[in-house]
Amino acid sequence: MRLICSIDNLKDKHSIVICDSNLSAKAHKDLFHFDEKLYFVSDSPEMIFEEILKTIEVCNSLSKNYLSKIHLVCNWINLFHIALWSIQRPFIQDVFTLLRDLGLGLKELQLFKDSDINDIFPYLYYGKRFDILKKLCHRAKKQTENHFKDPFVRVDCHLTAEDTKMIVASSL
Repeated sequence: MRLICSIDNLKDKHSIVICDSNLSAKAHKDLFHFDEKLYFVSDSPEMIFEEILKTIEVCNSLSKNYLSKIHLVCNWINLFHIALWSIQRPFIQDVFTLLRDLGLGLKELQLFKDSDINDIFPYLYYGKRFDILKKLCHRAKKQTENHFKDPFVRVDCHLTAEDTKMIVASSL
């Protein structure tokens, strides 16, 4: 189902899964086997952050919040949009600061001083730095939860990789 954030889409659902692509939705379905009607896939992966903002706005405007759990399933760049809570493409300096806060060393970051943000993911994934990937998912989870008026809404964040077509890190 395409992501159209409206009150009608949220009624009678206690959980939803917001995905940035069909690949992300399939990776989540393969692992969790949720009902198809709980999945909302963004029409455009680069617009997922805006879709999350709309969902939060709708939930916060309701007198009774229907949702208790949201799964966010997205790729590397979209995870940074959420973790840094920024609609713009993340600046490399902000990414470096966040990754340093999550435990990546300055020597490791120096390797990417002239690189694109996307170049860091393979280094972490194939270097088995799942601790950093998991902490990044946790940061995105906390950022999202902090924007809901209802403190009982829980968010789980999952990172997908295009080459493996699987969830490679999670806040769970």
